[in-house]
Amino acid sequence: MARRKKNTGGPAPAMFRSQVGPEIVEQLLLQFVTLVKQGLHLILRVPSELAATELRQHPDRQYSPAAIPAFVLWVAVEVLELPWPEFCTSVLSQPAWQAVLAVATQADLARLAAERQNWASLPCRQIELAVHDALKEGDKRESRPTGQKPAVQAEYAEFIGAAQVLKLLKKQLRPLLKRLDALDPPQPAHRPRDYRTRAFVLSELLRWMLGLASTEELRRKLKPHPHLAGAVNFTPESIPAACTFSRRRQVVPVDDLKAILHALVAVLIKCRVIEGRAWVVDLTRVPTHASVTKTFVESPNGKSDPEAAFCGYPDNDGGYQFGYGLLWGVDFKTELPFAVVFGAGDAHDSPLALPLLEQACAEHPRLARRCNYLIADGSYATVDFFVFALQRLRAIATVTKNPRNAPDPAADLRTDTYCVLRRDTLAYHAVFNCRTSVERTNSWAKLTFNLKYHKYRGWEAVLRCVLFTAIAMLSVAWVAVKTGHPEKIRSAHTWISL
Repeated sequence: MARRKKNTGGPAPAMFRSQVGPEIVEQLLLQFVTLVKQGLHLILRVPSELAATELRQHPDRQYSPAAIPAFVLWVAVEVLELPWPEFCTSVLSQPAWQAVLAVATQADLARLAAERQNWASLPCRQIELAVHDALKEGDKRESRPTGQKPAVQAEYAEFIGAAQVLKLLKKQLRPLLKRLDALDPPQPAHRPRDYRTRAFVLSELLRWMLGLASTEELRRKLKPHPHLAGAVNFTPESIPAACTFSRRRQVVPVDDLKAILHALVAVLIKCRVIEGRAWVVDLTRVPTHASVTKTFVESPNGKSDPEAAFCGYPDNDGGYQFGYGLLWGVDFKTELPFAVVFGAGDAHDSPLALPLLEQACAEHPRLARRCNYLIADGSYATVDFFVFALQRLRAIATVTKNPRNAPDPAADLRTDTYCVLRRDTLAYHAVFNCRTSVERTNSWAKLTFNLKYHKYRGWEAVLRCVLFTAIAMLSVAWVAVKTGHPEKIRSAHTWISL
């Protein structure tokens, strides 16, 4: 059987996979080929929007169910990288591979190989779409049986009010909100309690959910909408002053906000909204509301936010960008964050990666057991990152090569020894192309939820902004599923109305 030439133009490096046990390689490659087969069938039954558009625009890329076995065989030959006789012997000696390839004898393999020879070109794009659709399976679709689907009320047929989001959220987070009430300041016995701490937390969450720029804008929204004020435990005639919001918000422990975030991730994992088959890791910069045109002599960095650091790139006006770093793990299927690590604006990606992965595994072991693919850019091309993927997650890590300015373009052989899929092959790129989902998450958080234009300074204040943004994103997704609108988990402002 003819083999496709590698992009490297020469023999494969002897060190490839040398640090990965053969049994792990077999397990992970079988898992990948099964994923491709599953995706090829899904495209024919329920294609994603991407696959449907692609096949409609390129009719030559359409295929029939009869072609799938040959497609799967070609992928298996490519990823196993064995000569044809050894490949046949290996497949026919393992029932799992026979089941995936739907073969039982040497004649079956020869028949599929003959079909492969008749192709005018290799089905590269179909394989990429198959990986995409298999990892996106069930996204934006109601997976519950008909009897368990929630009734959709007429007034929420096109959108769900923000008050409805907060109402359901208060019910889900009741134990955590009760704990926040312990932070209420003492009141004289002859005076009734004015405001509860939970009201300020809910108000702040509402602000980030609606993408409001300031507390004053939030107060202007609450006054003319009694149902909205009631949802955050206020009345329109007794909205606190902006300074009261600021003072009471600062007493809420960051650990309590992290607990709320953890609770929402847990409920979305339990509902299988966040499935976690593919994790995407990336770091983005969160700008701070710091003056860069003035010099503050008493500040350590000479800026109005003494804890901010130079982010390494100019802002849109050509000035220096100061801020902080936000590293999060994102589920490819839903593009929702499930783990967050906050760092300095000049922090590098790789030192924060392992704490993020450790946090995700410790807080959500069920999600860690589901992880099959760990995807990141070249900033994470370290041995520790690959070792964690293989030993802790038993997942395939697809990370761009990072030669770190080495004179030899193929110098990054230390991480090549831990690769299961060879870089610069179709199988590798089919998985690595899923990394773009985290860029959409970054844009969603910064623009839709206004994280890019917040007005806060200081490490803890900006950290609270990050946590509230992540909580708002998860709240929108959970309520969308809870109310029977799974197709709107990432719609945010297009369906949340006052």
